[in-house]
Amino acid sequence: MSQQRLSPLMKVAVLAIAAVIAGVWMYTSRGNTTGPDSESAKAPAVAEVGDCVQNKGSDDSPDMEVIDCSDAKADYKVASKFENECEPGQTRYEQTRRGRVQFSMCLTEAGAK
Repeated sequence: MSQQRLSPLMKVAVLAIAAVIAGVWMYTSRGNTTGPDSESAKAPAVAEVGDCVQNKGSDDSPDMEVIDCSDAKADYKVASKFENECEPGQTRYEQTRRGRVQFSMCLTEAGAK
């Protein structure tokens, strides 16, 4: 009885398919943890109107994170989401991916009423 072996071309094809599947899985699953302390729970995209955020980055390169409004580190409060323009005195924050706006928020200073 003879054993059939995969040709070198078939081996390459199988490895390529496995690499593509692994790459897609890694790309789509990163940051998808669901606990309250997970990175995705702190992401600005999950902020609702009335939530507070802290800018852990700079004014030129903001890195917003949702935090409790009672925290002294709260920089801004979310006034509205997905607006094209913010009211006077509000700060606009938008997050882009590949040059496209994924979401935006209008923010007021956390101490402002």
